[in-house]
Amino acid sequence: MTTGSWEPAAPSLPDKALLLKASKLIEPEQFSNEPVAELQPLQGQMQMNRSHWQETLASLETDELKALCRFFTLAEANWSDWFGGERNPVIWICKELKTRGAFPDKDLTSWIKANSENRFLPYGNVLG
Repeated sequence: MTTGSWEPAAPSLPDKALLLKASKLIEPEQFSNEPVAELQPLQGQMQMNRSHWQETLASLETDELKALCRFFTLAEANWSDWFGGERNPVIWICKELKTRGAFPDKDLTSWIKANSENRFLPYGNVLG
């Protein structure tokens, strides 16, 4: 009898097409009590590190990134299993926006804070 070793599969990169669909849901009234089944793969990526998101985020337009900030803010606030905490994708998106000179954005920051109870949004953990 042999004993094999199991290695978990590397997490897949966020799907750009799926993110673009998600970016259309940016108003609180668009969010029902349950997530849209089609967007469920994104839930598993809510707590991924910045390096996981970096390549995909770099390929998106600035307006698409700002819309995704709104989506992930509302997803965490409205859907119970979509907790991101200090690794919410909003933080990585804002860091990408900053590299483009599009952040800080006073209006976006105010909107995020008004629609979230996550104290780490939009800047991340200042201690870590």
